[in-house]
Parts: sequence; structure tokens; C-alpha cells
Amino acid sequence: MRKSRLLTLVFAFTLVAAFPAGATPIAPTCSPPGTWATRTSPPTPIVRAWGAFFPSDGKFYLMGGRSADLIGSDFTNVNIYDPLLDSWSTSTATFSDAQVNNMVGGVLNFGGTPYIITVGGSAAGATNASSSEVRQYDPVADVMTTLTTDPWPGNTDGATLPGGAAVLGNKLYVFGGFDIGIGMTSAIYRFDPAAAAGSRWTTMTATLPNPIGYIPTAASGSLIYLLGGSSGTTVTDTTESSSYDPVADVIAPIATIPRATGETRAVTAPDGSIWVLGGGRVAPNPSNEVDVYDPVGNAWSLGPAFSTARRNFPADIDPVAGTIWATGGYDTSGTTLLDINEQFNACIIDDRIFFDGFDG
Repeated sequence: MRKSRLLTLVFAFTLVAAFPAGATPIAPTCSPPGTWATRTSPPTPIVRAWGAFFPSDGKFYLMGGRSADLIGSDFTNVNIYDPLLDSWSTSTATFSDAQVNNMVGGVLNFGGTPYIITVGGSAAGATNASSSEVRQYDPVADVMTTLTTDPWPGNTDGATLPGGAAVLGNKLYVFGGFDIGIGMTSAIYRFDPAAAAGSRWTTMTATLPNPIGYIPTAASGSLIYLLGGSSGTTVTDTTESSSYDPVADVIAPIATIPRATGETRAVTAPDGSIWVLGGGRVAPNPSNEVDVYDPVGNAWSLGPAFSTARRNFPADIDPVAGTIWATGGYDTSGTTLLDINEQFNACIIDDRIFFDGFDG
């Protein structure tokens, strides 16, 4: 693992005060790479939402999800966390229906305007139905729009959920999926917001090495990385690990993640490393372990674990400051829904972020 790589940062959560010549330096207030802290909980427990950090306003958006595993418990409004105020609010805008669990998405720019995009989804209690809708949310205007001209083509039977997703080059790539009650899928799809309405989706030629869903997925550099995921009809954690080159449309093997996991998120840190956050359902999972992949060295190490082991929680990262949010999820019982809200604060010293320099 690369040691003590420093990235210049304008915005800082932890600063070392400047001091005149001869004065005693103030000791750093944090230890690299940073620490997790508990923040204000959401108003209710939440699971199976898609988490999206929106750079324009610095807020963390929980798209969909539900408060219980009961019919009618779905969140059709957006739950919004403001890190500066450490407070929660709810959008006025609503999704078109209750099929808002297990979505994937990302932030895309449409003609100069950024939006949060979500793909697919299912309703609480649904056993054989899912959505193909692509929803476009404008956090500034608080407006939700369904892109009726461009439904996701992967839901061929009306019961398939998207598996994993990442944005690269202002395009959203969707990998695999879960055909509810049947098994996982292996196709790869690309959504291009710059394409004409009705032609934004492309089915790629490459496919995943094995059918897989619930994939921790993130982009770094020119590649997208798929790190873990779930297999079979019973949703079993795996160590499937690969990279995808969108230009060449090629999947390639990489160093295998050290533990089986799925049903969680992977996020890309400011230094380009990818953090896989806990997750998994097969014992000893769910976990609070953070596995860090170095794309340059093709090697794994451990990052700081968060406090509460869980899966199916919304999460995302501020790619500049390195702040990570992980909210809600199922606890280790797999049936108790959590309202915990944890935030990783990257260690900032002298306006520099120490995001690397650990081996676990």
C-alpha cells in the first residue's frame, strides 16, 4: 500500500493553527487516515436506499429505501442530511411510486445541470415485481422527473433489480442484477445523459465473468472496479473481484477482496483508493470491516472500521474532502433496521489530507 500520500485540499474539517516563529506548535488533533464519528440519526430507521453525495450543496441524499420490511413502509420522499447543520430534512418532491428499494444510481450532468439519477427499484413486500424506471432528481429545484423515454433495459421480465453502478466520464454504468426469486444476471449497461432521449442506454458487449448482484462498485482513474457481490437465488456473499474498462469494453480479473461481501457500497477516496464498507449477510457477516483496494498496486489493506456491523445501508463519499456517510442498514440479526448515522472524517493537517499511510 502506498504510504502517507498527501493531497492538497482547500476545504478542511481539521486544521492545525498557524503559529509565529518560536511558538510551540499545536499538536495535530487527528491521526491519519481519520476516524468515524456518530452524527444525528435520521428520523426513522432506513434500509435499501441509494445514497448520493451532491457536490453542488454538500448534502447527502438518501434516495428511496424503507423504514420497515412491511408493505407501505417505502420512502417516496427523499431524506436529506446536511453535514454542516448535522440535521435532517425531507424533500417535497416524490417518486412516482413505491418501487424505491434496491435502486442504483449516481450524479450526472444533463446539459450543464447536475442531477441525481436512480435506476430500477422494488417495493417493500414485493416478491416478484420491480421497476424499470430511471428517475432524475434536481436537489436545487426539488423536482423529481421520470425519464419515460429511457427505461432501464435490464428489467426484461419485470422482476429484475440492477446489481451495481458507477459513474465514469459522465456516464452511468450498471452491472449485473438480481432476477427476484430466480438468480443473478451478468449484463452490463451504459446510460449516457448526452444522448438523445430514447437512445440513452447501450447494452455493452462484455458481460460479467459470473452472474452477480448487489455489487460494491466504484470508479477510479479510467476503470470501474467490482469488489464482491451476491450470487445465487439465496443472495450469497462472494469475493468476485474485477475491473471494467469502458473504452475497451473489457472485464479483467484483479486481486481478490480478502473477504466475501455484498449488499453494500464501495466509494472512491481522494487518493484513488477504493473503500468497501462492511456489508454481507452470510456469517460472520454483516461486517463493519473496511477493505481498501489500491488500483495502482493491485493490493488490499484494512481501513478504519466503523462502529456498527450492517448491510443494505445508503452510503457515499465527498470525493474532495474524503468524508464518508453510512446511514441505517440491517444489523447482524438481519431483521432489525437501524437509524445510526456514521460519518468518516478524513484527517486534515496543514490543509493536507492524509488518506493513505496505513496497512490495517
